[in-house]
Amino acid sequence: MKIVRDRLDHSFDLLAKEAGLSAVELAEGILSVANTAMEKAIRVISVERGFDPGDFTLVSFGGAGGLHAAFLARLLNIPKILVPANPGILSAMGMLMADVIKDYSLTIMRNQLNTNKDALLEFFKELEQRGAKELEEEGIKEDRICIERYLDMRYQGQSFEIIVPFTDDYIRDFHMLHEKSYGYQNRDKTVEIVNIRVRARGLPEKLRFARAEKISVKLDPDAILGKRPIVFEQEPVDTMIIDRKKLLNGNRLEGPAIVVEYSSTIVIPPFACACVDEYGNLIMDIKK
Repeated sequence: MKIVRDRLDHSFDLLAKEAGLSAVELAEGILSVANTAMEKAIRVISVERGFDPGDFTLVSFGGAGGLHAAFLARLLNIPKILVPANPGILSAMGMLMADVIKDYSLTIMRNQLNTNKDALLEFFKELEQRGAKELEEEGIKEDRICIERYLDMRYQGQSFEIIVPFTDDYIRDFHMLHEKSYGYQNRDKTVEIVNIRVRARGLPEKLRFARAEKISVKLDPDAILGKRPIVFEQEPVDTMIIDRKKLLNGNRLEGPAIVVEYSSTIVIPPFACACVDEYGNLIMDIKK
């Protein structure tokens, strides 16, 4: 589907006039608002859970992910971005390759004073047997089934729980996870176990992707579709347009560049660079 540029320009001019901005300022403002909303969502699942985004790689997928990824990474101080091959169909591929998962829970209301590991293992047994049976009924072989155990735990008097993997020292692990999530732990408080949880995971055969041999840092001239002025921070910059299908393992791209493919468009701004790995992933680095 092609944009009807004349209609777009007319609508943008009207909105820009109402906002007292130029059309370019309006367009970049729209992107900034979208990026800020996504940044907030990422902070909810990282910073607010005790994780530093800078310790992670940002994975960009979906048709529009490549437009925003570099700007989000800069806002969140994430140093590296991974854009898989065919990012627009990554979710569909994931659905086909995903593990078969069944979750079960049982409320037991015990505390650290009236239960122990052996007693909890007895509670787990029925849920584990149920999970394994239902996976086998779906055609998962016994040797392809993995059972995971968890506990919903809290300090006595709290009205919320956190999920803790079941280990030999689950009480210690709870204290540590509580501190990581909420900034404190209280070892003088009695710890309660509200629920036990079992995750039965069936592991189907996975697709195997071939590795490509490293070719060259330099781009094949056929990969360059041309140049055009692209606006970054209100300034037009001559920017290479790259055909992703023609990229090879080892190719390096200095921003600014636009990488186009059937399912997505990837923006590499002037503050980023990228290289292609052996699986065809685009690995983008944010320059400091």
